[in-house]
Amino acid sequence: MDLQQLERAVISASQGSSESAVWLDAARRQSPDGLARECLHLLSLRGWSGEQRTSTEQFDSVAFYALSTIQRSPILQCNNQSGDANFVSLRHQLKQNLLCTISSTCLRVMPSFIATKVGVLLALLVREEYPRFWPNPVLDVMAALRLAGDSGGHQDKHSYLMHLCFLDALSDEIVYPSVAEDSSNGNLQAQRDRREQVKDAMRGFAIKTANTSTDHTKPSISVERTEAAAIARWLSETLAQTSNSNSDEVLEIAVKTAATLKRYVSWIELSLASNAGLVSLLYSGLGHASPGISDDDEMPTHRTLLSVECSMCLREITVRGMDDEKKLSLLIQLNLFPLLSQMTNSQTNVESKLIDCRLDFSDVDATQVEALAATAELTNSAGLELIQGWENDPIPASRHMEHCLEMAMLCLAYDSIDVSGPVIELIARCLNSIEKKETIWNTSFGGSNGETVCDKIISRVLAIVGTRMAYPSDFRFDYEDEEESEEEMYRAQLRKQLFVRIVRLRKTAVEAFMGVSLSALPQPLSRAQTSDIEVALRLVYHYAEGRRPPPGAKTALKQDVSFREIIIALHQSDVTGHPHREVLLLYYDIAVRYATVLKDSPDLLTRLLGALSGEHGLQHSHERVRSRCCYLLLRLVKSVGAEVMRPHVEPIVDGIQILLFPQAHSSKPASIPPNDALYLFEVTGILLGQSGLDVDVQVRSATAVLTPHVQSIEQTLQDPNLTSDVEAFGEPLSISLLAIAQLSKGWQKNPPGELQRVLTAAMAVCRNVIVALPMSPLVRNSTSVLLQRMILSLGHLVLEFLPGFLAPLISHCTLEEDVLDCSQLMNQTCIKFKDGACPAIDSSVVVFLRKVLAIQLHDADGTSTSDSLPPHLLTEQLSIRKQAFSTLHHIVTNKATAVLYSDANIGSLNDVLKLMVDGAVTVPDPVMSKTCSQFFVALIDQWSNEAAPRHVCDTFFDLVYTEFLPGMMQRILDNSFNLKDANQNRVFKEVCRGIWLLKQSNRQSEFHARFLSGLGSTNAVQNASSSKDIEACFMQWKQELGR
Repeated sequence: MDLQQLERAVISASQGSSESAVWLDAARRQSPDGLARECLHLLSLRGWSGEQRTSTEQFDSVAFYALSTIQRSPILQCNNQSGDANFVSLRHQLKQNLLCTISSTCLRVMPSFIATKVGVLLALLVREEYPRFWPNPVLDVMAALRLAGDSGGHQDKHSYLMHLCFLDALSDEIVYPSVAEDSSNGNLQAQRDRREQVKDAMRGFAIKTANTSTDHTKPSISVERTEAAAIARWLSETLAQTSNSNSDEVLEIAVKTAATLKRYVSWIELSLASNAGLVSLLYSGLGHASPGISDDDEMPTHRTLLSVECSMCLREITVRGMDDEKKLSLLIQLNLFPLLSQMTNSQTNVESKLIDCRLDFSDVDATQVEALAATAELTNSAGLELIQGWENDPIPASRHMEHCLEMAMLCLAYDSIDVSGPVIELIARCLNSIEKKETIWNTSFGGSNGETVCDKIISRVLAIVGTRMAYPSDFRFDYEDEEESEEEMYRAQLRKQLFVRIVRLRKTAVEAFMGVSLSALPQPLSRAQTSDIEVALRLVYHYAEGRRPPPGAKTALKQDVSFREIIIALHQSDVTGHPHREVLLLYYDIAVRYATVLKDSPDLLTRLLGALSGEHGLQHSHERVRSRCCYLLLRLVKSVGAEVMRPHVEPIVDGIQILLFPQAHSSKPASIPPNDALYLFEVTGILLGQSGLDVDVQVRSATAVLTPHVQSIEQTLQDPNLTSDVEAFGEPLSISLLAIAQLSKGWQKNPPGELQRVLTAAMAVCRNVIVALPMSPLVRNSTSVLLQRMILSLGHLVLEFLPGFLAPLISHCTLEEDVLDCSQLMNQTCIKFKDGACPAIDSSVVVFLRKVLAIQLHDADGTSTSDSLPPHLLTEQLSIRKQAFSTLHHIVTNKATAVLYSDANIGSLNDVLKLMVDGAVTVPDPVMSKTCSQFFVALIDQWSNEAAPRHVCDTFFDLVYTEFLPGMMQRILDNSFNLKDANQNRVFKEVCRGIWLLKQSNRQSEFHARFLSGLGSTNAVQNASSSKDIEACFMQWKQELGR
């Protein structure tokens, strides 16, 4: 290929020419070596060779393209041609070019992105050629960079950084591939195998020997002579040379060295990773995190960053896979927790002291927090490993466990969620250990003054949790703020993993702690600091989650006298006068959770309702409070019961009416969000219908609520823009329908006739909504919900309305959700009214079935067969068809069968029956097959004695003998039909029951002629005395056939 043409194309593509990019890609694909030879020539022209010169073009876009193309070329892809002489020659040339280039003075001006690419190419060369064609890659790279022996280049920062780039790339390409592997790559398995071989060879294993965790093969050479040892040795020496410097430039190298070391200590020989000299360097680096220069400087220093990397190195060592006994020995050998304790100055009696090493947990320093956070993660991961081994063998590790616990406590108490959060898991694990093995803890660590060590630990954790649960002073409770959500998640972990567990362990101590916390608050509570009272109330609220047996709230109020007194005192306080909205809502949450106490204290209930419905609740200035209080009022009413609420019904209902329809009142209260207003409608219905009010009071109050609501609906329906803006009008109208549905929940059982007439009048207006706006999915869904509620509230009165609702619902059925709603509506109608449902659904059944089939065909674009559909579309289609099967099943099993042969539907009877045959015989889902089989069995039972017209029965039984039974027999006798599967076994039982019913029917002669005569085991079926005998007959037949 013409190099000048290639160069021009590369430059043009780098400037955004898509035509040139396409040409380059095509040329690369057509070249046997992927343009590797041409790219090497381009590099040579730019000084990438043995000549010691620097060119302005040496690192331009053409050079970068050449390096990237070589990276993707076949010569570095572990393919079948890797041993080809041309490929070997190209790789040798590439290696020489790269080594010569990094050994030249141009390294000082090499951009970082080029250096990274060079490191990757060197690593890929190692993957291809080590150890056969390149036995000492690490030493060769070090020699090229003048980092080996006495070359004197140890002062060159660029040489260090280049070597670190190479080692990072080596780790990425050999040990932990950083780029997601392409499953379409045909060489994928070969690359994986080659990486394992290189990795094993670097550790000294023979290249053909698989070194798995279960293989005890020993290295073929000593560990000290391996390539992995050379890497570890250089990293350790470099860290020792650079970590004590006062120069930021040198410390930057130390940080990068530790970051690279972190990649290797997780897989190199453990003796190399846990070498005493290396570990000492890591401890020294970990303990030298330095504070910032000034209060305004919050950027971590290089020493802090070094501390982070050293912590992560130690963490990689401690989490290496091994059995518990070896892990315990390793942690004892590392002496991790005693040394960490020494660094914090929290312990003085520690052996082998480290000089000038300090981690300051006593003072919050933004510049050092990253180091402390890394230490916390190290403490957590290593502590989880330690406690497992310590529980099995406490004696040798007790001192280490004691220091581990102390470090965990220091981290937990630190005023930063980045430091405190990581050790929550470890503290929770300790509490779990105390719960199950308290004796070991007390024996290992002793106690004094009658207080066990477990009591001390739990008390200390509880005190820390109480402190750390307080939100920062500038916390705004903005739940959409990402940083604040992290604060909230942290406190949720404290509550769920620690506080609730402590309640289970020491409820008495928790009760005392809560009492002290509340007593320490200034009186009155309305003047308490938000953070202080929020923590105290939060502890009270979550106390129930730790009490057993469930429900914890009821147990706590019944068994814990002091806790009950806390709740009563809280109700008697002026906490509702606190200015912060979150304190108010937390108090109301507490009131609802522990509502049992209000049943016996009418005065407390009255006081709570006054606050909840006034300016501190439903009429609060903040929308979140109003919104939340709507829900909490509903929860409260359900918790204490409508009968207890009887004295408060009328004032509450009157107040709710003002809130729901503020335009009708002069006071103009704060508005309630429409969705939250639904809770108030439900509250109104429950209070009116279930509190024992006189019928006339119920009717009057319900009318007072419904009248303005219905008028609002009628007014909206008269808007001339109604149909032109479906989305704008659909949402409020759907909420209006749901409001009536919620209101009706108060009269689900035996509602008074007068009340039914009120609801019936509202239904006429609701029908106008779906007729006027059936194209709105929200209106369709809300209409379905309303009808399902009214079926319970109105009883048979709803039947006259159903056809008028079903027609627009089904005609605009376009979504899977619509199919489900319509199916459930007809199913519920059949369940409730049995054969009385026929007139109401008669005109809708066949229309619904046709709609289901139309939607199914539309989803498949009318072109794909079920076998060629993608799995997710096939699942969706089956889900839609399932609703058709379910509706027909409910019609038949609830004796509404007459609808199938009515004048409106008789013409479609055969199609309906064939649809169910298809579901029983061909649908792979056994649950659907069972549903369709039950349909036929129920019809056999009902029509075998001529319960339907003669011609209907003849049509049905003809299809049973020609399609249903043959198809089901073939399905049952198929090898794939597993009688041990519960769902398939139910299908089998249904079919056998159907055969038994046919045998017992008035059409026995037809049964003999059309079914038994075709069976080889006629006598066995003929002599069967139950469906169980028929099951046994066919099971034996299936076994004889070997199926």
